[in-house]
Amino acid sequence: METTQVNGKERRALNEIMFDLPDVVYIPGTSRKVEVSGLHPYTLERLTQLWVERDAQSYPADSADTLKSMCIEPYFAIKEACLFVLNGFWKIKLLYPLMWRIWAYIREYTEEQVQPIIEAAKKKVPLTAHWMNMAYSVDMRVDWKKMTEKEAEQYRQELISAAKQLSSSDSQSTESIDGV
Repeated sequence: METTQVNGKERRALNEIMFDLPDVVYIPGTSRKVEVSGLHPYTLERLTQLWVERDAQSYPADSADTLKSMCIEPYFAIKEACLFVLNGFWKIKLLYPLMWRIWAYIREYTEEQVQPIIEAAKKKVPLTAHWMNMAYSVDMRVDWKKMTEKEAEQYRQELISAAKQLSSSDSQSTESIDGV
C-alpha cells in the first residue's frame, strides 16, 4: 500500500473546515469579492422561508414552463446569495431587504455571477456534524440492550461509515461542479 504526503492545498482545506474559516468568493465579471462562512441556523431558516414563498406562487410542474417560472421570480438566486453572504440574524434583519435590491437593480448581477456564492455556501452546510451526532447518540438508545454487543457495534460503525460517505460524496459532488 502506497502512502502519499498531504500537500499544502489539502492542509489548508482541512484547516478551513476545522476552524470554519470563510471562503473568499470572487464575483465573476467584477472586481468584487465576498466571504462565505459556515451557515447559521437562522440563515437556513430564511432560505427555507424563501423557498416556501416561491413555491406558494404555484409554479408549473412542467419543465417546458421553466422560462415562465423564471419570469415570476427573476431575483431568486440573488436573494439566496445575499442570505449566504450576510449569514446572521441581525445582518439579515437589517441589511437583507436593501442588499438584494442593490445587487438586483443597481449592480444588476446575473445568475452566473452569484452562482459561485451559492456553490461556496452549499459546502458550508453543517450536515456532517448532524450525521455524526446521530451516529454517536445511537449509543444511548434503550433498544441497544436487546442487541448483542457485536450487533450494536456493527450498527454504530455502519452509521459512522454512512455519515462519512455522505460528507465525502457531498464534497465530491460540489467539487465536480467546480471542475466544470
